[in-house]
Amino acid sequence: MTLYSLLMSYQGKELDDNFVNAAYELMMENEESLDEFITDFKVVNDNDYRLGAYSTDTRVIQINRENIASTSPDYVPNKKILALQVIRKMMEHARNIQRLHECRDDIESTVIRYSLRSYALEHGLDRWDPFDKVDFFSLTYGGRKLEYRNLDPEERLVDIRSWKYLVNLLKNQRRTPDLLSARSNLYYSYVRGYNDNGFYIDAPTYQYLLKMGMYHQYYLFKRRVEEEKKYSFETRATYGLPLKNESEFDAKILEKVRLQRKCKSENTKKNI
Repeated sequence: MTLYSLLMSYQGKELDDNFVNAAYELMMENEESLDEFITDFKVVNDNDYRLGAYSTDTRVIQINRENIASTSPDYVPNKKILALQVIRKMMEHARNIQRLHECRDDIESTVIRYSLRSYALEHGLDRWDPFDKVDFFSLTYGGRKLEYRNLDPEERLVDIRSWKYLVNLLKNQRRTPDLLSARSNLYYSYVRGYNDNGFYIDAPTYQYLLKMGMYHQYYLFKRRVEEEKKYSFETRATYGLPLKNESEFDAKILEKVRLQRKCKSENTKKNI
């Protein structure tokens, strides 16, 4: 069975634990490299407000099926689609931990390391920068990191990749409500954290570094981006780098996700 056939077999049915577990197994079929970074997968129904969680300590994924089923229909009407997105998002969190352990210096690895700085420091994957004005607690979800979650480059990345996965899964449906919902949420994942301040569009990754007190990292990263001058629109939009103008910010992203403006306005976006 394929993931798409599983989804089709559940048309008209309620979201249940069997669907969630089967979907995860199907997604993991070609993801052997993630086995080390996902030690267990659990469907839970507890009082936690989240739809899903990935623990960097235990490397366990938890999916709260009850919370997914009870979300507002204005967000994602088809709860099976939302369940698939949440599962994939948690897998992408695990993939980013894997990426950290590869110790690369490309643009993706760099922004992930900024976001997961506390983990990187704890595991010897990064060094403390004495020029930055940030304490360790602020880098954890108990500190400023949670406050600036909307700017967080790793959170943006897992949102973009999980919704892109769903768009690709549904692409042959043409203009079904499920595909339009996935494309709309992909759009909001791309624009997440960008802000028009009246003079220019603030780049979320730059703002994240500043808000978190990583001033020296901000200076080094900004200089790197400006000096290299090689990043495509896709790269800049994905990793929260500066966009050139309002047209790039809105019209070009709409074009990228193949979504018309009127369709975008019919959907709302909430963070998981």
